[in-house]
Amino acid sequence: MADTLNQKVVIWASGKLGQQVGAGECWDLANSALLQAGAGSSADFGPMGDDADYIWGTPVPDLKDVIPGDILQYRDYVMTTATNTDVTFADGTGWVGDASAEITHPHHTSIVSVNSGNGDLTVFEQNDKGNHEKVKSTPIRWKDAATTTSTTKKMMTRKDTKKSEMATVIVTVDVSVTGTLKAYRPKVK
Repeated sequence: MADTLNQKVVIWASGKLGQQVGAGECWDLANSALLQAGAGSSADFGPMGDDADYIWGTPVPDLKDVIPGDILQYRDYVMTTATNTDVTFADGTGWVGDASAEITHPHHTSIVSVNSGNGDLTVFEQNDKGNHEKVKSTPIRWKDAATTTSTTKKMMTRKDTKKSEMATVIVTVDVSVTGTLKAYRPKVK
């Protein structure tokens, strides 16, 4: 049985991990993967241009239905991971720390490699920070995640005495997603 267009896209893109495809733009990875698979590219479905919202094939209306090999087109996408760490020692003292990390894609293209469900995707992408980064595999989300909280007991260094003591550590993680993410299923041009 012959590989589907999507399977061909994934197999080809996975073979490019750690390499630069074409001029190193995100578009080059998706374009090359589709062309080698015998599918049409954004140039076949229009519009084109440096800031166009490219169309890569047949629209996938609901992101929960994306499959490996589908192409994602981002617009003003921001995934924010906020982490709150609450450390409490036996005497009731401690501290709270907040950290935040963002993945931003004002205009970007990637290839779905895994749909784990519940909003979790893994994608093949390059030029994800605008510096012609090589092809890599990246976890992203297409929707907000449920808040997770974990509680552990572990050795932590006190800020007042600089000594290590057992502490209760509660870590709460919130992931939110804004912007637009459209999916396209490869199709023959």
